Amino acid sequence: MPLTGPEYERFTRTAPTLNCETDGRWIASDESGYDGEDLLADGRYMMVAGVAVDDAEAELILRDLRKETNIQPTARELKFKHFQRGDRLEKMSRLWRSGGALHGRCSVFVIDKRYAIMSKTIDLLAEEEAYRRGIDLYANGRARKLARALACDGRRALKDERFERLEQAFVAFARRKDPGDRQAVIQTFYSEVEAAWAASTRRNVTEALELLRATRVHAEELHSGTGTQSPPHLELLDTAVATLARAWGERLGPVSIMADEHRELTDTRIDSITSVLRTGAGPTLSSLLRPVRIRHMVRGSSHDHPAIQLADLLAGAAGTVAKHTLGHTTEAGALLRPIILPLIEKTSLVPTDDSDPFLSAPGRS
Repeated sequence: MPLTGPEYERFTRTAPTLNCETDGRWIASDESGYDGEDLLADGRYMMVAGVAVDDAEAELILRDLRKETNIQPTARELKFKHFQRGDRLEKMSRLWRSGGALHGRCSVFVIDKRYAIMSKTIDLLAEEEAYRRGIDLYANGRARKLARALACDGRRALKDERFERLEQAFVAFARRKDPGDRQAVIQTFYSEVEAAWAASTRRNVTEALELLRATRVHAEELHSGTGTQSPPHLELLDTAVATLARAWGERLGPVSIMADEHRELTDTRIDSITSVLRTGAGPTLSSLLRPVRIRHMVRGSSHDHPAIQLADLLAGAAGTVAKHTLGHTTEAGALLRPIILPLIEKTSLVPTDDSDPFLSAPGRS
C-alpha cells in the first residue's frame, strides 16, 4: 500500500511509467543496507540501484524471468531472496551480462557509512569554519582529502578504541533525535576531538583534527535551532537518490526518477532534491554542478511498479557482493562480484577511486 499522510500526497505515483518525449527516460531505484542515521550499524554499506527501464518493458522482463526460473505466480513480487542460489541465480545474473535485457542500463551508488561519518563531520563543521575564513574546502577536493584522512588513517593514528569513541561522539552529536542535554553532547564530542588530536600519530589526521578543534561555534549553531533538520544531518538517502539521478541525467539527458517509497522521502524532501538537481546548486562556487533535466521525481511501490522490482534485484545483488568481499562469502557473492563491480558509480560516497570500493574499505569489518 502507498504511504499515506500529508507529506506523501503530491509525489506518490501508482500509474505505470512509460518512456516518452514528455517524461524522458524513466529510472527506477531501490536501496539495500539502509539503517537510517545509525551509521555505526553492523552493515557497512548502503546501496541505491538505478535501472533505466519503464514499467511496460519491466513487466515483460519479469514475465520472462519467471518463466525461465519457474517462480510461481503466488510470489506476487520478485525479490532478490528468490534468486540467491543455484540455477535461478545464474539466470537472474544474465539480465546484467553482455547481451542481457538490462545490460548497459544499470548502475549502483555505494555509500560506505563509516566514511560518511567523517565526510559529514567535515561538511557540517570544518567546511563552515573554513568558509567563515574565506577558504573553499571543496576547491581541489580538499574536503574529501580531509575526510579520507580521518576515515582511512584515523584508526591507525588513534588506535581502535579512541577512534571508535570519536565516531560515536559525532553520531550522537549530529543525529536527529533530541540528545537531551545539548551542551553535554557537544562537550563530549569536542573532548574526544581534543584527546584524538593530542594522541594522533599521523600528520594528515592531526591536521584534520586541528581544523575540527576550531569549530565549536558552528556546533553551537547547529544545536541552537528548534526546527527539524531537513534533511537530517546523518540522513544519506537524499544524497544517494540525488547523486544517482544526476549520473543518469548526465548520460541520457531528460529523465524521470521513480524511487521506491520510503518514509524519509517526503514531498518536502523530494521537492528539495529536485530543486538542487535542476539548479546545480552547491554549498560553494567550486561545488556548483551542471543542472540536470529532471522531468519528474516521484515515489512508488514495488507492488505497483515492476521497474522497482528490477531495481530491488540489483540492489540486493550489490549488497551480497559487499558482504562477500568483506568476508561473508557465498555462492551468490562469488558469481555476482565480476558482474556488479563494473556497475558501481564513480561518484559513490567511498574513500577510494579503486574499481572495488569494498576491498579497500578503511578499517574493514
